[in-house]
Amino acid sequence: MPDAESTSVSSSRAPARKSTSKSAIAFQPDCALPFDDIKTEDLTVDEICSKDGNAGDDVAKRLESNAKNDFCVEGEPVRISYDDFTSLQAAADNIGGLKTALKTSRDRLADIVTRGDGNKIGEGRLVQFVAFLFEAHHSNVGKGKGELVNCKLPTREDNDIHIELMKDGVESDPCNSVTAQMSPHFRPEAWNELVNLKIDRPVRLTGPLFFDGSHHPCHDDKRPSPNRISVWEIHPVYQFEVCKINEKTVSKCDVKNDSLWIPLDKWNSTEDEEEP
Repeated sequence: MPDAESTSVSSSRAPARKSTSKSAIAFQPDCALPFDDIKTEDLTVDEICSKDGNAGDDVAKRLESNAKNDFCVEGEPVRISYDDFTSLQAAADNIGGLKTALKTSRDRLADIVTRGDGNKIGEGRLVQFVAFLFEAHHSNVGKGKGELVNCKLPTREDNDIHIELMKDGVESDPCNSVTAQMSPHFRPEAWNELVNLKIDRPVRLTGPLFFDGSHHPCHDDKRPSPNRISVWEIHPVYQFEVCKINEKTVSKCDVKNDSLWIPLDKWNSTEDEEEP
């Protein structure tokens, strides 16, 4: 019998949860949001920007935006490691004609890596990842900037929070980081505080994998922006948690032990207490 880590649902897209969104707004997530109890309502980006963003008739960009805006992946998350991000990058690099294929479909990105435990991972797979927070900031902010997926809106509240994650608390080269993105859609107010926080202990992120084919990873002496080891991301973030134990490695913060993790919205408002 497989253990808890290997019991992810056979399809990463289980029947959607019932939506609680208002019918009057442009953005319809088609399910109850993973953070539905703390979501922020009446945001401009939700009122005027749909799941397609500003893709228009561009099929590739519409599919990309839909993947970035997928809040409805359910089931047991696959617990992944830092090395899985580099394996995913290598697998994508070996797919012939991928750039052309992505113009009409993202199907070739699904389940492209089979791990030693039998779990298959790829775009759309719900995962959980433990790492150290290196840096977080609102991305693409300013007049004339903004992202197509967010309808090119210019303000911080209209754009993603770009999160850089490291495998340990010592690494300081952004080229060795991996990326997660908090979407602006219904983003909980407490999550915006992440850009101001210094967290010197492991964090746990949950969300689906996404392949950001618009960028490139660091390679040899090339450092494209943004710097990172892989263009595979957790995007969008469903949950961000902080380990109760003030530990400088991930060893004592078991990804599978839910009792060790505090949601970010509660971490912001509680005393810094360690688990005995």
